[in-house]
Order: sequence, then C-alpha cells, then structure tokens
Amino acid sequence: MSLRTKLLLLSLLTLVLPWAGWRYAQEMEVTLRSGQESSVLATADVLSRVVASEPELLYRARDLSTDFDPARGDLFAPLLPTTPLIDGFADEWPAPSRHVPGFSEEKTPAPLRLRLGVHGRSMHFFAQVQRTNIQYETPSHAELARSPSSDRLIVLMRDEFGRERAWSLSAVAPGPLIVRPCELGNPWTPSDEQVPYVTGVWRETSDGYAVELRAPVNLFGTRLGVYALDAQHRPIASTPMTAVHTGSELLKSRLERYAPQGTRVSVVDANGWLLARAGSIRVDANAEYAGLRRDDEGFARSIYRGLLAGDEAPVQSYGLPYGMWGPPVDEAREGVRTAIWFEPAAGEPSLIRAAVPVELQGEPFGALVLEQPGEQLALVREVALTRLLNMTLVATLVTVVIMLLFAARLSHRIRRLSRAASTALTPEGRIDTTIPDTRARDELGALARSYAILLNRLKEYTSYLQTLGTKLSHELRTPLTIVTSSLDNLASEEQLPAPAQSYLDRARQGSARMHGILTALSEATRVEQSIEQTERIRFDLAELVRNMAQAYRQTFSEHRIVDAIALETCSVIGSPDLIAQLLDKLMDNALDFTPPGATITIGLDGDSRMCRLSVRNEGPQLPPGMDDRLFESLVSGRAGAEGKPHLGLGLYIVRLIADFHGGTVRAENAADLSGVIVTLELPRY
Repeated sequence: MSLRTKLLLLSLLTLVLPWAGWRYAQEMEVTLRSGQESSVLATADVLSRVVASEPELLYRARDLSTDFDPARGDLFAPLLPTTPLIDGFADEWPAPSRHVPGFSEEKTPAPLRLRLGVHGRSMHFFAQVQRTNIQYETPSHAELARSPSSDRLIVLMRDEFGRERAWSLSAVAPGPLIVRPCELGNPWTPSDEQVPYVTGVWRETSDGYAVELRAPVNLFGTRLGVYALDAQHRPIASTPMTAVHTGSELLKSRLERYAPQGTRVSVVDANGWLLARAGSIRVDANAEYAGLRRDDEGFARSIYRGLLAGDEAPVQSYGLPYGMWGPPVDEAREGVRTAIWFEPAAGEPSLIRAAVPVELQGEPFGALVLEQPGEQLALVREVALTRLLNMTLVATLVTVVIMLLFAARLSHRIRRLSRAASTALTPEGRIDTTIPDTRARDELGALARSYAILLNRLKEYTSYLQTLGTKLSHELRTPLTIVTSSLDNLASEEQLPAPAQSYLDRARQGSARMHGILTALSEATRVEQSIEQTERIRFDLAELVRNMAQAYRQTFSEHRIVDAIALETCSVIGSPDLIAQLLDKLMDNALDFTPPGATITIGLDGDSRMCRLSVRNEGPQLPPGMDDRLFESLVSGRAGAEGKPHLGLGLYIVRLIADFHGGTVRAENAADLSGVIVTLELPRY
C-alpha cells in the first residue's frame, strides 16, 4: 500500500466526527423532547383546571356524562368546522375518521337515518327517509293545514326538565320546508303558524326523501325522537326517544381564549366524545433554513429523519369530529397524564399530543388534549445536523486535500531520493554523490544527508581502489626489477646444478608473471592519461575496421575471422589509435571465450546518426547479472588462460575509450544463444 493511500485512509478517520455529531444530536433530541413533553403537560394541566372550573360547559345535562350510549340509538351532534349549505344533500356533512357506533355509514339500508351537528348557535338536522310514493301538502286555508294529508316528519324533543314539544316538517313540493309546532301524540296536529328562526329544505331522493334544517340550538332539548308519517298519519319509520349530546360552542370560545398560540386544544367527555376543539397547528421555521421547509418530504429531510428516527407513533384515526379514542386520550380519561409523539401525516407536521384528565371533585370528568407541533424541534435538530454535516464534510474535504498534497510532496521527495540512490552508481561505474533535499530539516533531509555522506565515502574508497593498481605497480616495479636482474645475473654465472637450475627457472617465470600483472594494472591508468592528451580528428571508421579485420585473420589463424561491414564509409571524430586499441581488447576478450575453429564476426552498420561496431563470438553466454557490470574496473567473468593474468581491466578500457568518443558500449547474448555480442555505438559526422 502506497504512502498516499495510507494518508488518505488516515484522513478518512475524520468521518468519525459526523458519527459523534449524530450521537450527540440523538441525545440532544431526547433531552429536548423530554423538556417539551413536560412543558406541554404543564400547560395542559393549567387548561384542564380552567375547564374544570366551569363543568356546565361540558354537558347540557349532567346525566349525559354517565347515561349516553350510541349503541342504543343516542345521538351526538359534533361541532361542524363549516356551516353546511341547506340544500338537502349530505355531502358537506363530515364523516367520522373511524368506525363510531351509531354514527358510521352502515352497508345495509335503514328506513330512517339521522345526523346532527352544531355550528355557532345553530343545530343542523339531517334526516333521510325511504319512501316510494311521496304525497306533498296542498296549500289551503287554516282548517286544512291543521289536518294535512301529506307525508310529514315529526320531531319530538324533551328538555332536561322533562318538558316536551314537537315539530311537524312538511312541504308543498321539493324545496322550502314548512316547520310548524304540533300537538303531542297521533295524529300530531300542526298549528297554523311556523316555528320562527328555522329554515330547511325538502329534497326527493332515489329511494325517498331527505330533510335538512337549521334551528337555534336552544330549541332542541336533551332527548329527541323522529317519526316519519304518511298521508294517513301512519308511521312508516321512526327512531326511539334517545339522548342528544352536543359539542359546546361556549367551551370552544373559552379554549380559543386560553389556548397558547400555535397549539390545538381539544376537550372530550368521559366517554371520549369531542366537546370542543380550538386553535391550529403552525410551525415557525427559521427563514434562514427555508430550504428545509421547501424540502419537507424531499431527499434531505428523508435522510435526516432516517438518521434521527425517534420513537414517534404512527398516526391513528381518532374518530374526529365525533370523538377522540386512542392513546393518549384513553389513558387521560382513566386519570393518567400521558404525552406521545406522532409522525407527520395528513398534511400536519410531527406532533406531540399530551392528554390530561379533567377532574371534578377528584373524579375524571373528561380529558383535555393539547397538541403542539414537534416540527420545530425537528427543524432545530435538522438545522444542527445540517451545520454539523456541512462543517464535517468541509473539514474532511480540506483534510483529505491537505493530506493528498502532503502525501504527493512526501512521495515526490521519497521518489527523488530513491532515484538518486538507485542511480548513484552510473553504468560507467562512476559514483554520483548528488543527493536531493540534503538541506531539508526533517527526517527525510537527515536521511538524504546520511546517503550523501555514505556515497562520498564510497566514492573515495572506489577511487582508492581504482588507483590501487597504479600505486602497486609503481611501488613494486623497482623491487621486482632488482629481483629480475639478480636472477638474470645468477643465470649468467657458471652452470648451476640441475635442482638449482629448476628453482631458478621457476623464479624467473614468477618474476615474468609479476611483470605482466604490474603492466596490466598500470595499463588502465596509462590509457586514461593518454586519452586526456589525445587529439581528436575525423577519420573513416569503416576503412579502419577493414584493415583491422584483415590483420586479425592473418594473426589468429586458428579461428575463423569474418567481417560484416555494411557501410562504405562511416565518418567519426576521435582517435584511430584508441579505436584500434578498443578493437584489440574486444578481440582479446572474444578469443579467450571462442573455441578453436569457431567464428568471430566483426560487424559495422548504422544509420545517418550512428555507427555501430560489433564483435560477435561463438561460445558460452554471459554469466547472469554480469551484462551491466562487465565494463566496470576489476570485474572479470573468466579465469586466466595459459597462465595469462586477467584482472578485469580490458573491457573497462573499452568503456573509457567509448566515453572519450561520446559513444556507448554494451554486451548481450546473441538472439540464438550461440554466443555473445559486444556493440559500440558512436555518433556519425
């Protein structure tokens, strides 16, 4: 793994900051929710005591708190959000959001259906009757009006004091409704005058007729019975005398006065019937983060809500506008204070719904429900999380960029140092002590300085080794000359005994061998010195190679010498003598490795820019790893032949001559692995 990758992975550890922020946001939300729940419950407690101080606002009759059962036909008149249009249609009447006994639409038809509702100070009454043949009232004088022969609807009412009154509802045709007081009991004879402040409509339906009217709520009692009569005053459908329980507009007005702004307050009775509902839910979002409001159901909010998913309960159908059944209202009606968070739904934001009991003389008399938007808290947490994520992403991005730049700079310095170390020993065998970043004050600078010191010492030692041969040759040549001359003088004396003569011959052979070694050691130095003093001239390399090849064929007859000169002329600048010495060294090297009778090929080719001189010999291949080191000083891949010393200086001299001519030399195995090829490339002029 590269250093850059490691630093990149290290910089990614900054992503732990969003996780820590997410955990902090969760803890912060739990704390804020707990505080908001306590605040909402405290506000609900205060409002419940206000409601409990006026219990007459909850029930029109006290017995309705215990004696009300829709299953037996009792009727509840909810508070209507808007005034229904008196047109005989029920499409404007609200339907309960869940099954409410006695008020939900039944699948089986009924001969008489009733609906009641309160809006303002008016009671709205809707009845639907199944009837095949409808007879309308005939306009006539008062005597006929008192004995009508038409279909009618009788509404019998009883107040909390037991007093009863009845209305006769009829029409002369589909349209305006005639509402008159009538006598109690069959035949329900109506009076001459109509009931004031009552308006209504009679409308024919596909299976009968529908009656809708509006009247002051104080005209209705606490119990109600409805009878549908035909023209002969016979009942065709009826409802029993049942209790009528209504919502309270006075209580609603009182709640609107005391409800905190931006909240919604509801009051239910002991059975869960909704008596009043006031206020509205409103979210005050910071305009600085309007994007969150616009993206209410978008991708960003989905991510935040997924990350900060709380214990919000799914939205439930409470049965509005008739009542509120379900948590936490049911618990409050049992006397337990409870607050629950609900998910956003039906166009409303996330809510906290707190319910507390309304107690009268220590007993639960109903429940007060206070709803407050939790979206404000959601916005606070999402704004905080947005800031945290944005800052973390920016910090992570900046850190990654800085780390990458630092890693790139560090990698560049390391690569430069690595290249300098790997190329410190040049192909020519020289040591380059130039190391970059030696002035840097960090660890890499210290490492570079250590490399520079090491290379300088190695260069000094290599220089010492390169001049060691010359020094030894100079120091040993005089003593060796004395030894040689002494041996010669001894040989010129009188005849020595045979054993002594044998020892003398061995000493003279060793002395001659020592002279050869000293000559070889000093040869490279002499070549270097002669190169420095050699004059450069332009000459024809092709002609020189032809002459040298012919001389080699005559000299080395035990080998087959072949010239492959592809150029007529090849002009170079340099020293013909040095090139001849170079060819001698290459031929000497080739002869040592070529078996007798094998072929040595001297070739010359090139192009408009270069001349390539090559010597190819048949024989063994280069030792592994020696192709780049053969041209270094004191490097040899062979043992001495016929007693001749081989100190590894021949090809080193070849490289010195090639450098003098601005060329390059290389050794490689032949393509068919039959031998070795040494190639010299010189610039052509």
